[in-house]
Amino acid sequence: MAAYGINTGYLLIQCVPVLLWLLLSLFVLFRLREQPMSETAKAIWAVFIVVVPFFGALAFLIVRQGNRADK
Repeated sequence: MAAYGINTGYLLIQCVPVLLWLLLSLFVLFRLREQPMSETAKAIWAVFIVVVPFFGALAFLIVRQGNRADK
């Protein structure tokens, strides 16, 4: 890739945070579907999770952790 002017290490540094954000957001959005909340509350959480990367997903995990039902 060096022939094209792309540094592999720098490319990985740029891709890792994006991949982590996508994985965390998808994980939290799937958990959100299982929560016993109104559809409006779920929509607000979903927008917050997508608009505010990392912090929205982490806030959901912290706030909704106590409301989790053990299966």
